[in-house]
Amino acid sequence: MMKKILLALFLVGFTMSSSVTSAQNKITFGENNRIVFLKNERVRVDFNLNDGYFHLSNARGEKIFEDAYFQANGLQSKDTCRARTWTVSDVRDQTGAGKTLTVKIAFAGYADILWSVTLYENESYFIFDMGIVNDQPKPYRLMSFYPVACGKVYAGKDTKENYRVLDGNGGGSPTWVTNNDRLQSFNNLLIKFGPLSQPNILVAGGVSYHEFEKFVSVTRREKNFRFQLYAEDPVGRLIDAGQTYKPNEKFYLNFDNRNPFEAMEQYAFVLRKEQDINLNYYDFISECLWYAAFYNIDAGREKFNNSKGAVEEMDNAVKSGITNYTKVAVRLVPDAYTEDNQQGWWDDKHWGMHNEPQSTDLPHYTEPYLTTESWCKAVIEKGGIPFTYMQTGRRSEDFVKLHPDWMLFNDPYKPYTGNKRMTMETSYPSIFSESYAGHWWTDRKLWGYDFTDTAFVRHMQQVYAHLKKAGIKGIFYDYPENTGWAYEGGFDDPYATTAYAYRQIFKLAVDGIGKDVLLQERNVVRGSDVTLGLVSSQRVWGDTDKITPEMVSRCGLRWYKNRVVINYDMDAKDPEDVLPEGSVDGLRSLFTMSYVTSGRFLLARSFAQMSKEQLYDLSRTFPYHTTAKSARPVDAFDEDVIFPRVYDFEVNPDWHQLTFYNYYDSEHTAPTAIDVALGKSLNEGGLELDADRQYYVYDFWNDAFVGLFDGTDRLTQTLRTGESRMMSVHAKKNHPQFISTDRHIMQGMLELEDVKWNEKDKTLSGVAAVVKNDPFEIVIAGNGYKTISARTARGKAEIKDIGNGLIKLTLKNTENQKIKWTVKFTR
Repeated sequence: MMKKILLALFLVGFTMSSSVTSAQNKITFGENNRIVFLKNERVRVDFNLNDGYFHLSNARGEKIFEDAYFQANGLQSKDTCRARTWTVSDVRDQTGAGKTLTVKIAFAGYADILWSVTLYENESYFIFDMGIVNDQPKPYRLMSFYPVACGKVYAGKDTKENYRVLDGNGGGSPTWVTNNDRLQSFNNLLIKFGPLSQPNILVAGGVSYHEFEKFVSVTRREKNFRFQLYAEDPVGRLIDAGQTYKPNEKFYLNFDNRNPFEAMEQYAFVLRKEQDINLNYYDFISECLWYAAFYNIDAGREKFNNSKGAVEEMDNAVKSGITNYTKVAVRLVPDAYTEDNQQGWWDDKHWGMHNEPQSTDLPHYTEPYLTTESWCKAVIEKGGIPFTYMQTGRRSEDFVKLHPDWMLFNDPYKPYTGNKRMTMETSYPSIFSESYAGHWWTDRKLWGYDFTDTAFVRHMQQVYAHLKKAGIKGIFYDYPENTGWAYEGGFDDPYATTAYAYRQIFKLAVDGIGKDVLLQERNVVRGSDVTLGLVSSQRVWGDTDKITPEMVSRCGLRWYKNRVVINYDMDAKDPEDVLPEGSVDGLRSLFTMSYVTSGRFLLARSFAQMSKEQLYDLSRTFPYHTTAKSARPVDAFDEDVIFPRVYDFEVNPDWHQLTFYNYYDSEHTAPTAIDVALGKSLNEGGLELDADRQYYVYDFWNDAFVGLFDGTDRLTQTLRTGESRMMSVHAKKNHPQFISTDRHIMQGMLELEDVKWNEKDKTLSGVAAVVKNDPFEIVIAGNGYKTISARTARGKAEIKDIGNGLIKLTLKNTENQKIKWTVKFTR
């Protein structure tokens, strides 16, 4: 109803020349001397109705953005126009309560532009949106729009002082913290400069994605920045004559930030709300049959990336004992690279006709499991989770010949023409190569399926109905940016943008299988977040079975999005392919940094081919937590840091999980001292702990007490070559407290519950999730108290003095159970 009222006001040329204010929701607005303003207690926007410029100011009245303007296609708010009018409306949505200022720029003989800016109560960020009123007698196609374009940002400031910028690229596009003077990024970015004690921090980016990708660009000058926040699509959105187009394509901008970590995390949570993301988590291990079969070392076993092998691998998982610690997903990878293949058909018949010789000699569906339902049922009955694989929009020529009208342009042999339009791909063009410009498996470069074609959509609905009935819980989409990003259009839906059609690929799966389906996007070229809200994980690297410092850093520098809006995936990991070669530290580093910086773990070997030691170390990292949070790379903005080495996960203000990462590469092959200032601010690369308290530090993998430190101390550790060290940091209390466990690298966050001190009875108690026949050790600091006894509701409890005022409580049980334990103390 509100939208209809606003439109009616616009159509009659609504203007407001007198000053009007409102204090509802602590937000005021009005017009004075043709300057329209909207403000809350922290920020303000002023729009000049005379010249079309606007300013964004902070609570002190400083103009952070001066003489900014907005733009749609080739017209800007500062251009000569017929009229500039405005309205303000109340907003109450998933993000909060506030007000929206909407400005209309009416042009003579051309479509009109709508521009909206929303302020929320007590929040310092702006939310922008735009739209088009096509009051002309012919259709209009919106190709790009810029809610904020400004050549005077932080005018007069010394922009070079401690200048750092973090890009917001997703997928396989690189992510770095740099001091580049010019940066163009997918999705979002952060600028930080000025005194370390109180820097200027700006965060901007897209917060909703439906029909357009979002981009940000910044150019640093000596005394200001040039800045653009915009959306663009290679096909654009058709708007019929007489129609108003008001998309849900929103942008975020905030320059009132305390530190870079909280700033990016606030952005991500607004993104999560605006895009209505209810993220599905991979708290379990996934095994990739392609890798496991390719690296098969069992001479008596055929390559097993087929339906029979999927069931056998679930048996191997159970036999290995790993299922005592976590659930296991088995991913069948039915790929083939012949002209006729499974793609497009996606049915049992064709999955049973083809194979890919590197991973299976038999067809991907083979006896006794010739249907999706049969192998899925067998995996599920054994406690597993069945995943499958598609090559997104890749052609199968027999399918194309049967359904030529389901292809883009309704032409089965329409080739790519001209250069591929990849708007603002990234500031790092080296990742792109000619091999990704077309379908890499053929020299024909032909367009594929039209995911807006009504008949093809019905076909896909049938495909997903079959997979849902069969029990499929997850799908990996390979080569989507090559086969699904239709930058030339050719859609049956005349209103579809390229971004909309690309999202449709994944939306059809969510609609067909259900919101709980786990979809993975292997987007290793475009760094776009356009699929957020549909996909559960996004690849950050090409095909690999190892881990590298850059890979870890690429995920780590996206900490604010990881497990919040997406689970980042570094592809498969082989416990045999570690550095230093064959080392325990390399193995544990692989497992640890996968847990700390990514959102899922894909195993590249059969469980049957893993040693007991490898399985044990792997079990210490499962399950993955499902909290909407990841460890902060606290040294990321420090000078000369390329790959962060210090990661901090705050469980609560009194408990941090701190990771030191001595990455191994050709230039770093020796033990290294890594340190962090416990009490320094986050802006200075510290942990910002309480300077007036003391903190216990306990090393998980080395099972060693590091020490009791003052909040003002600097914690320094010398790590072995290739070692990752996970340490639990607990503020000291005035009574006994637990400070670590040996069950999980989060040292109690997941496996302990309801831990509490009873002052009257002098007991420390809790509930532990004990794995059968695996002794569960809890390290307890007595803090001046002495232990008397320990007891448990089930199994056995033993206590042992380990020095330094610490004891170890060991729980043993023959079943997987949650067990209540109690330790009694005396003064």
